[in-house]
Amino acid sequence: MSRIQWSFEFFSRQGFKFLILELIIVFLGVYLAFVLQSYSENRKIDAEKERVMIGVKEDLEQFRFFFPGYASRDNLTEWDEQINDGRYPDLSNWRFIQPQYDYTAIEYALSSDASVIDFELNAALAGIYQELQKLQHVEVDLHEFAKRQTIVPEEIREEPLMIFELQNNFRDFRRFRNRYEDRADIMERIAQQSTNLLPAINSAFTNSQLRQIEIGLIQEYVSPSNQQEVDYYKQILRQFFPVLTEEDLNEALSR
Repeated sequence: MSRIQWSFEFFSRQGFKFLILELIIVFLGVYLAFVLQSYSENRKIDAEKERVMIGVKEDLEQFRFFFPGYASRDNLTEWDEQINDGRYPDLSNWRFIQPQYDYTAIEYALSSDASVIDFELNAALAGIYQELQKLQHVEVDLHEFAKRQTIVPEEIREEPLMIFELQNNFRDFRRFRNRYEDRADIMERIAQQSTNLLPAINSAFTNSQLRQIEIGLIQEYVSPSNQQEVDYYKQILRQFFPVLTEEDLNEALSR
């Protein structure tokens, strides 16, 4: 083999090796860029999911804690007695200015990507959201019935036109009473649905994260004014937040 041929083959082989090396370097560069981008995207998704889940937990905790009390079924017993006696109360102070309740986290979650909120959770939140829309509709009706009530002075109640107004007031009161029962039913359903869904929400957090979130919720929404109220809230909160210790409850309620 001549020196020229040998040199040509040598440099050809060396060139091929350099080409392979360059291809490997390019491949590794592209692959690493893809891995880093994917890692960055996953971190953003995880951070977004954590924010959404914390917001949803806050909404659901408010519903299960406060809605059974807001339902106020004791009013229905009193109103039924008044209806049986042919009487009606003064409803002029009843007002439901919408929106009454904060469920922005649920609305945001329902519009989130499937990588943040999966189908099962989306369906469960959609069910609660539909109940919240029913609740708003019922409260608007209650507002309208209360606003329609005519104040009829005692001295003119026997006049024909006033008798008609009194009859309208009584009919609207019966409608008001029935809508109020719808409201109580809806609120209790939302509270129960929230209670059923919270274990799945809580499973997205570590015990340490859960403890921090729940202490923050108690500090934001519960303000006992004396030791008797502290003891009362402790009994309820032990059931709602089993992760929290006695020391955690004391910390949350001692403000």
